[in-house]
Amino acid sequence: MKKQSLITFSSIFLICIGLFSTLLLDESLGSRIAEVITLITAVVGAVALFLQFRRDKDINEASFLLEFWNNFTETPDLIDIQKKCDDDIRRKTSSFTKDDYKGILTYAQWLEALSTTINRDILAFNFIDDMFNYMFFVFVNNKYVQKVEILPNIQFYNGILTAYKSWTKYLKKHNKSILLEENALDKAVEEYLNKTNKK
Repeated sequence: MKKQSLITFSSIFLICIGLFSTLLLDESLGSRIAEVITLITAVVGAVALFLQFRRDKDINEASFLLEFWNNFTETPDLIDIQKKCDDDIRRKTSSFTKDDYKGILTYAQWLEALSTTINRDILAFNFIDDMFNYMFFVFVNNKYVQKVEILPNIQFYNGILTAYKSWTKYLKKHNKSILLEENALDKAVEEYLNKTNKK
């Protein structure tokens, strides 16, 4: 808000100087100064417009994130699966049963949708990391989830795999830890593909 006020004030100030110089100075010098001031005003206006577009983009991203977050918190299957992933961290053993498969599939599809927005640069990691990091890594780095859904159906989860690689790269670049890195999805995929190719 302060930047926009400063830009507006600067533009008005420059226009006033241009008008004043045109009136007081001779015609040729006054017109040159007026042209320079007009050019500067146009540049300042373009910058103000750019800042407004950027602000609108940030607001749209925030709206989208809030909607995505609400979708998660309002879907009982997603909440239940995250709780089981949380339990697995505490217990060091799986708390999943065969009855959880539908919920696991729903969670994986939800993450595939989130991954699409990441992979298409609709959302940037600096915008989503705090909000979705835990939800993403607690699931994709869960051994049981990998075993029953992601690995056997790897061809359907290209979005998750691509987002995983980009996200882990982002985290390493910013010296942030990766949740359950010992069960890293990319390593599990590599091992799985090596085993299936040997058969």
